[in-house]
Amino acid sequence: MSFALHAMPRASLLSVAVSAALIPAFSAFPALAAEAAANDPETLDAVEVVGNRPSYQAPPSRTATRTDTPTLRTLQNVLVVPRAVLEDQNALNVADAVRNVAGTGTDFGFNGGSLPLLIVRGFPTVSMSAQGSTTSSYFFNGTKVQGLPVAMSDIESVEVVKGPASVLYGRSEPGGLVNIVTRQPQAERGFRASATAGSFGLLQGSAEIFGALDQRGQWQGRAAISHDDNASNRDFVEDRLSAFSAALAWVPSDRTRLSFGLERSRQRYRNDYGIPAIGDRPANIDRDNQFNEGGPLSRQDNTVARIDLAQMLSERWTLNVHALALDQDGAQYDLLPSTFFSGQAGLIATGRIDRLYNYEPQRDRQLYQFNADLVGKLSTGSLEHTLLIGADTYRDRFDSKTTSFVPGPSIDIRNPVYGQVPPLDLSALPLFDQEGRTRWTGVYVQDQIAFANGIELIAGVRHDRSSARFGAPGTRANDQRFTTPRLGAVWQFAPNQSVYAQFQEGVSANNGRNLAGDSLDSEQARLYEIGHKLQANGGRLTSTVALYQLTKRNIANYVPDISGFFDTIAVGEARARGLEWDLSGQLTDRLAVIASYAYTQSEVTCDENFVGKRLPNVPRHSGSVWARYAAGERWTFGGGVFAQGGRAGDRANTFVLPGYARVDAMAAYRFPLGRAKGQLQFNVNNLFDREYFTGSHQHVTDWNQPGAPRTVLATFRIDY
Repeated sequence: MSFALHAMPRASLLSVAVSAALIPAFSAFPALAAEAAANDPETLDAVEVVGNRPSYQAPPSRTATRTDTPTLRTLQNVLVVPRAVLEDQNALNVADAVRNVAGTGTDFGFNGGSLPLLIVRGFPTVSMSAQGSTTSSYFFNGTKVQGLPVAMSDIESVEVVKGPASVLYGRSEPGGLVNIVTRQPQAERGFRASATAGSFGLLQGSAEIFGALDQRGQWQGRAAISHDDNASNRDFVEDRLSAFSAALAWVPSDRTRLSFGLERSRQRYRNDYGIPAIGDRPANIDRDNQFNEGGPLSRQDNTVARIDLAQMLSERWTLNVHALALDQDGAQYDLLPSTFFSGQAGLIATGRIDRLYNYEPQRDRQLYQFNADLVGKLSTGSLEHTLLIGADTYRDRFDSKTTSFVPGPSIDIRNPVYGQVPPLDLSALPLFDQEGRTRWTGVYVQDQIAFANGIELIAGVRHDRSSARFGAPGTRANDQRFTTPRLGAVWQFAPNQSVYAQFQEGVSANNGRNLAGDSLDSEQARLYEIGHKLQANGGRLTSTVALYQLTKRNIANYVPDISGFFDTIAVGEARARGLEWDLSGQLTDRLAVIASYAYTQSEVTCDENFVGKRLPNVPRHSGSVWARYAAGERWTFGGGVFAQGGRAGDRANTFVLPGYARVDAMAAYRFPLGRAKGQLQFNVNNLFDREYFTGSHQHVTDWNQPGAPRTVLATFRIDY
């Protein structure tokens, strides 16, 4: 395993401070760990208990309310996929994590397998139509990031909050948000490492060290390094991600926690543009065939610096502050397979598909976000209030230079002859400047009012000011203001059950202006939802059933222009409504389960061309079930089924991605390894080698992503 760090283009004082603090601290770590082991006899005995396995019980989540609200009193469908599930399933990316959640799926992604585009409740988690917003977006420890690849070894859990979250988070797609919770410094000292080898040359490795840096535990640290080489059966596809993270926390008392974090990652990849559709189905060709060949690999170098503060001001008031800075330096090189010139008729007649050079030798982004929350516990007579007052600001600056679709050689999709692609001379071509500038500032207030009979009301409102411009330099910004409300109630009618109802509005994207300079209305959403929550087995098993109707308005259409510019037009309204059921936790001490089912009815409700069409990549029926059984102290067995029905492949519903059911399985053996614990684990994904498709691009018929064939993974882990 190799890893290289390149000089940070804009090194921040925070990055230098964190690194300077952690290097000497961790250099003393082995001595501190040895001294602690010598003085604590329980440390020596703990390694004998090798049968204890992490629970599938979801950890507490503050994401839906930004307050410490118990699950039964959270009036929103939230599912947390814990670390235990990610390890048992050997999740290779975030899409592998969220497939356990009802009503989720994937769209076609442009940033390699480490950064998939996700769908929740019928809508992508990033606007695929608003200009400048087509790279993957999710939340990183509660703050929104865009285009940042994910190192799975750093993840503690993945939270999916369904429905608009705009009242608390500002710009957020209506289906919901996906929040990545990373591992944090802790007082307990330890070391973890893992290595995975798999089919098609897949290799992964990671190591982390963590724990108190002083005897009192006031200084806590964590440092981790990983390298993922996510090899593929598909021709020419590569995806390598190297990452380093370090964090330092100061915890002088149980009232104060101040932490600093630094993450660096390097990604080198070639996009997989899948298989084109012919007629009403993806083409029946060799599943290894992939036509984006030659040229340099795309690249992206990322630096994230963050500060988090949790401070109890008194017994009733707490202040939470979060700040994040993201710097990206990248380039993308693709030979796009496309029917842009010849159309479907040409592909059917000749069996050949056009290919277009799409070179973006410069793609830079700087993103800054700051958030402050004041949470208070108040009483007015017999009523108890949890009051949240907050403000945040978000700045996103994006610059690129692109060749924009230079014609290249076509290729036969059934009998491809590779190696016929001449290099593209960028010095002889004009490069078009594209830029995006987004500013978003908001203030919000939320009151959770608890009554004595188990009823709790929640009311919130947010006011935002946004400014966005996308396109060539000099494009005017679109300045808009929004006020979005949230209203709901939850009734905990039994110690382990509750029902809830909520209404919420949201704003997802400022669409900027079209090429004529006209401002476009922002994409907005409205949600109605009712649900039931149940906790069983002493709270270790949680079930949520939800019924909802979600409408997104002012949807924009992202239209490429052959001149190298992009235009945006508003195309109307779409609706998704359905039933969801999520179940996760421990059925018994030995048997854990995570399961889901979703019935989703989606359609375009207002548009000149697509009224009545189903939303792409949204099956009517979908579901999953995964169970793990601990057979004694050493052996663990697990397996599950992940299924989706047929899905419309594009917005025009011209073709269908067929439904499928994929079966995965695992077996693991745990054993003492000196004073550490070891584990050898085997996973078989797609056990019966089914052919299926994970997703498509909603605007074209050419890019449909086939699922991987049967894949075998072997993993060794050590935990000290």
